[in-house]
Amino acid sequence: MTAYGWAMRFGARILFLATLLIFVVSFANYFFVQGAMLAQNADSPAILQSKFVLLCVSVAEGLRNSVWPFFGACLLYRLDAHWGSAKGPRA
Repeated sequence: MTAYGWAMRFGARILFLATLLIFVVSFANYFFVQGAMLAQNADSPAILQSKFVLLCVSVAEGLRNSVWPFFGACLLYRLDAHWGSAKGPRA
């Protein structure tokens, strides 16, 4: 099997793993970069210095960046279930 054939066969799984990686990198980037900036800026409002708010915004940023690859993975999975084979998605 060629690399192209393998990628087409496991496209949904590849996109799902990419989604997880994008989420983790986006979350870590926002959490650590913004956390470092807030630590340096002592005169910012107290709500912005909350670790809970920073955590929530970091999760939202990670979800925002990973929603389209996840949608693509779901779409490929459903298309494979409908047209890919008679048995449904490949296990």
